[in-house]
Amino acid sequence: METEAAEPGPWSLIALLILTLIWLLGTPYLFLMAFAEGFRASLGGSSDDERSAWFLAATGIVMVAAPTVAAIIAWVTRRRAAAWLFTVVALLCWLVVSAIVAIGDGTDEPAQPPPSYYCMEHSGGDNKCPGG
Repeated sequence: METEAAEPGPWSLIALLILTLIWLLGTPYLFLMAFAEGFRASLGGSSDDERSAWFLAATGIVMVAAPTVAAIIAWVTRRRAAAWLFTVVALLCWLVVSAIVAIGDGTDEPAQPPPSYYCMEHSGGDNKCPGG
């Protein structure tokens, strides 16, 4: 007995289109919002670093989540071409976001000042260090 593969319903196509639009429009929009928040500070305006960080985090989430969910929907509804396309796109997005997170923001921790018990001798002065 042969089983016929059911045709995917129109809801899956609509869901894939919506997720694609969210991915294609949402990712650049959120990134530009984070960039604008950081740019505002360079122009002397008030800026919120935490808000900029939230926009960047949201950018990464949308960049990865939209194609991942689209790939799952495409596999479940047996849309093979879309499934492979969204799977490859999702994996590439995972790699990009992972690389950005691994690189970090490029800022090093500021040098810690010497402890209060640290004594530094200066030339021409008396040795007022404890113990010596």
